[in-house]
Amino acid sequence: MRTKILFFVLLLIQFILMTTNAFAHGIVGKRFFPATLVVHDPFPADEVTLLAPSYITDHDKKELSLGFGIQKHLTQNIALSIEGEYRSINPNQGDMGNGFANPEMTLTYAMFRSPEHEWIASTALRFKPGGIGSHDVGAEEESHIVPSFAFGKAMGDLPDPLSSLKPLAFTGRVGLSVPIGKSDHHSEEHASTPEYGLAITYSIPYLQSLIKDVEIPRPFNRMFPIIELTYGGHHADQGAGFVSPGIIWAGKYVELGIEANIPLNDEAGDHIGVSGLVHLFLDAL
Repeated sequence: MRTKILFFVLLLIQFILMTTNAFAHGIVGKRFFPATLVVHDPFPADEVTLLAPSYITDHDKKELSLGFGIQKHLTQNIALSIEGEYRSINPNQGDMGNGFANPEMTLTYAMFRSPEHEWIASTALRFKPGGIGSHDVGAEEESHIVPSFAFGKAMGDLPDPLSSLKPLAFTGRVGLSVPIGKSDHHSEEHASTPEYGLAITYSIPYLQSLIKDVEIPRPFNRMFPIIELTYGGHHADQGAGFVSPGIIWAGKYVELGIEANIPLNDEAGDHIGVSGLVHLFLDAL
């Protein structure tokens, strides 16, 4: 187990030190799409997630997770990302568990962009290797692959009478988590599970610079109100649904975000959690 964790850490360090050409993050035409907190966005980019904390209270436990990761371009339209997560789980009964979850590696391909209509379509293949991480925090022995389709669409091409809606943008992802390899679990526990995510943002910078200057002062003029809807996503247990309203602030080099995680069903628990994000844009640096 320790050998596998050490191998993953060395792979991550080598990946950080790789040199690639820089391409701007999340830009299609005149539109900048910020990195979202929960839903994986459709953009290949050069960026680092320094910290993605999340706190969720479930029926029988409290969970604090600290995520981190890096994404690097391989070509202009293809990028590889490596992500990890450290979890601390405090059950209502039993001992506390601490340790790393299964890491994730994702290959993203931007197959279509339309600068005029401000939209992008991507495919991605995520791999979660089994046998790496701590069983105390739910790390699995079996591996998973997650093929998915992602999109981003902004509303800048709306007619002028609807100009107040032009700062709106949507990003979404649909995927299927497929277990691979042998498993001792029952067939229903070994089945493939869907993953859905939709993020809706409103760009204050787009409003101020391209629609109408409503004189929002700094630093608030760099904010993006956001709401995310997820089911079976990155920060959710299998079958759990959340709605996550929040705010993102994006500068030239760094992005900060915070959201409330409001459960939508019994599997998601009965308490409101919180997620955060500290993000660096390597292309700008």
